Amino acid sequence: MHHLAYREPSEAQFGPWDEAAQDRFFESDWRDAQFEMVLANGEACGYVCIEDRLEDLHIREIVIHPAFQGRGIGSAILRDVIERARQRRVPVHLGTFRKNRAVALYQRLGFRETGTTDTHVLLKREAD
Repeated sequence: MHHLAYREPSEAQFGPWDEAAQDRFFESDWRDAQFEMVLANGEACGYVCIEDRLEDLHIREIVIHPAFQGRGIGSAILRDVIERARQRRVPVHLGTFRKNRAVALYQRLGFRETGTTDTHVLLKREAD
């Protein structure tokens, strides 16, 4: 799923796909975090890692299989995180590749750019 979801934005930003490098990124990311599978009608369609920190909620990873994108699954997950943050009165933070088309989704849901790195756009949604 990682390969299918990351290939397009990774190639758009970095050029040719390097499967061995992607496997290393995936392994290092999963090692120190707690992930949850996303299901649609009982079928695995993605995974998320949401860090519930004292000062915010941090969306460390949200990955939806390309065959399931555009169905509102990611939006539903994001709205749930936003509601959890609203109840706690804390912001939501996330970062994504600069050339990831999901940036438009995040902005539609009220996230604003707070900075950039060499590879990522950093976004924040304030608690309402």
